[in-house]
Amino acid sequence: MSCEANFSENIEPLNNKSSIAQLFWGKANVTFSGAPFNFLKQEKLQQIIHEFKYGGNSNLAKYMGGYLGVKIKGVSELADVDCVSFVPMHPKKIKKRGYNQAEELAFGVAKKLNVQNQCVLKRLVESASQTEKGVYERYENMDANFTALHGFEGKHILLVDDVLTTGATLIACINAIKEKYDVKVSIVCLAFRAVER
Repeated sequence: MSCEANFSENIEPLNNKSSIAQLFWGKANVTFSGAPFNFLKQEKLQQIIHEFKYGGNSNLAKYMGGYLGVKIKGVSELADVDCVSFVPMHPKKIKKRGYNQAEELAFGVAKKLNVQNQCVLKRLVESASQTEKGVYERYENMDANFTALHGFEGKHILLVDDVLTTGATLIACINAIKEKYDVKVSIVCLAFRAVER
């Protein structure tokens, strides 16, 4: 994809001391968290995410998932990942949109990492969009929204999503998994959107 050169790289190293990792400190036990790109308004990556999130282009989401998989392949903390999963959507929203873009991203990541892709979570509540909410409202909106599904046998789950902002949704997902399974959980998102202050 020729537009990749125009993506804003997240210049922080992909490690557990970054500002992304700090979003999870004291809130969820995460093995690794990172995003290779910044989400900046009016830039090419925002347009691509908007296209696969709202424009019905699920193949683009799979492609970007593969690209994300390539970007994280050398991260040592992810070397033992044996399952890629995703942030689930409520069935009503899937019916409206046609697919879950995070699931399509996860499919692409799993293929590049050569590991299984499995749904490990269920969304219990159809929550309102997080986009216009403040930090506290985002956490409140996600409280008790997810439960882990039975039948998972892996040891290290990599959760994939498109854009990371406050981490509220992913924290709720991690804690739901940890309540049921004694596993490692890591987080990788395509882009990081810093909260505007």
